[in-house]
Amino acid sequence: MRPSFSGCNSSNFSLAISHDCATLFSHETHHAYGATAMRNPWLELPRRSPYILPQDRKAILRLNGRVSAKNNGQGRINVNLLPEPFIGNPKTAKVVLLNLNPGVGDGDRQAHRNPLFRRAIIRNLRNEPQEYFFYPLDPKLEKTPCAQWWLKHLRELFQKAGLDRKTVARRLCVIEWFPYHSQKAYLPERQTCPSQEYAFRLALKALETRKLVVGMRAKKRWIAVDSCFKSVPFLKSPQNCCISSGNAGKILFQQIVDALR
Repeated sequence: MRPSFSGCNSSNFSLAISHDCATLFSHETHHAYGATAMRNPWLELPRRSPYILPQDRKAILRLNGRVSAKNNGQGRINVNLLPEPFIGNPKTAKVVLLNLNPGVGDGDRQAHRNPLFRRAIIRNLRNEPQEYFFYPLDPKLEKTPCAQWWLKHLRELFQKAGLDRKTVARRLCVIEWFPYHSQKAYLPERQTCPSQEYAFRLALKALETRKLVVGMRAKKRWIAVDSCFKSVPFLKSPQNCCISSGNAGKILFQQIVDALR
């Protein structure tokens, strides 16, 4: 199931994203994905829970069957929360973060019932315009656990670098290696769900178009997707994963600030 890519330059791996990012196209390529257009799979997400794409259902059920009895079920995939395979606009982003998967914490169930938060997630999944593409930075949503987590981990960008929230929301995107929520990430080392291919394409497109790509977590997993990700700088502490001068290093942190400014 794992996709295979050979080479990273535009001569042998050329992708284009449509105006609304609803479809990824591959031109003149002989890679595993082939030359056919790839539609955004998240357009097919059910409107009610369980929130599982039809193409992912078997894989999620199989994965949950393996992890449910371990570690008090902390690795179980929570299909009652809307998936968040990426946050932000991949087209307008100047900085793309690579993460592992969205977590589960206190208050998430309530937040995912909040109409404003649900609308932001769904518009993001569909690549539809909204005031804050990186919606955790929307002041109207800052009491949600998602927003609180991101505001904590991006704090130095605002408090020390003096960046503006709305500008960062337009220029920042995070791509998750695995799209569904879990309390702990007891995930396989290799691709599990077909929908992950879409995220992998977004990340490779970011590299090809020379956006600043920075790894937060899951370095081995991202490199297993494609050797291109060996060139990506990763944060020093995947457990902490704050975007700070200490965790990124002064040079990389300044590059992030300059790209987001």
